[in-house]
Amino acid sequence: MAISPPPAHIESSAPGRICLFGEHQDYLRLPVIAMAVDLRVTITGKRRADPQMHLTLTDIGETFEFNPNEPFPYRHNRDYIPAAANVLARLHGVRWPAGYDIEITGRIPINAGASSSSALQIAWTAFLLAAAGDSRATDPEFVAHVAQFSEVGEFGSPGGMMDHYSSALGGVVYLDCLDPIGWERLPGTIGPFVLIDSGTPKATNEVLGRVRHGVEAAAKAAGIDLHAANDPSPLLNVDATKLPPPEDAEQGAMLRAALRNRDITHEARAAMLAGATPVEIGRLLDAHHEQLAHGLGISTDRIDALLDSARAAGATGGKINGSGGGGSCFALAPDNADAVAEAIRAQGRRADVVRPGEGLRVITQP
Repeated sequence: MAISPPPAHIESSAPGRICLFGEHQDYLRLPVIAMAVDLRVTITGKRRADPQMHLTLTDIGETFEFNPNEPFPYRHNRDYIPAAANVLARLHGVRWPAGYDIEITGRIPINAGASSSSALQIAWTAFLLAAAGDSRATDPEFVAHVAQFSEVGEFGSPGGMMDHYSSALGGVVYLDCLDPIGWERLPGTIGPFVLIDSGTPKATNEVLGRVRHGVEAAAKAAGIDLHAANDPSPLLNVDATKLPPPEDAEQGAMLRAALRNRDITHEARAAMLAGATPVEIGRLLDAHHEQLAHGLGISTDRIDALLDSARAAGATGGKINGSGGGGSCFALAPDNADAVAEAIRAQGRRADVVRPGEGLRVITQP
């Protein structure tokens, strides 16, 4: 890494994302296909004479101040802003010669499954690196690694890695979630989509914990070691139709849904590389949502009804987006996205027409 004097002005930004295929797969080290969207979190900062970081989170009306050179005791298990500084200092030796007056704004729906918190963590991690004069601020994979650890690993949360890598990399990506993570850029011509906020907050940790426990318990009962040392992803070679009958029917349904979603993700990757039509992609989205709704049990009646409305307005397919239990969904509407969005807004829900977005962006001025 190269170290330079801290810049006088910094602007960093990162996009939200939708998970096209592979929802609830990344923490099982199974592949996902995600798309960064053109809704972003933006952080702007002006250098101060002292080492204090003064943050104003404009959209939620909060302020926060701390010195990143001093270990910060967490106030709760989602204290992500100081966590990024703690991780960079403790694990990567980063120090800050100056503080900043900082404003954070965003257009991503909050607590809706569109990865607003992870986009913030990507933009914030890059900002902290830029403020330290660290050249790794513009390395999307390094930023994603640090941001993911500071949001998930630092707090022992059950989440995966999709959100951070898809936000940092941008566009449409196929993520191989083995360790180390690998990725492939897919054609970015798909869309537009209509991102729909159901108006019901999601329950990330609760849903992730329930589904992860259910899949892992069913895998153990079936004799599948998800964390075998000699095979980091044994689920890749398991045929769902050959699993023994589970003692716990709900957990067995979760495992079968996880395996079917794995197969749908592979089908979707092949289809996208072959230039599939929106009707073909829509069919796969609907098949994926069926597994998420009825196999994993993460959808809601409201989200199912909103997706039905989007299809009735001309969308070719859609699915719940994010951990579930509420939050957002999206519909593929290649020819009539505005009409689909208006049909949703007529029901009093937020609807954004979104397309593939640029990944992490950092601009500095000396």
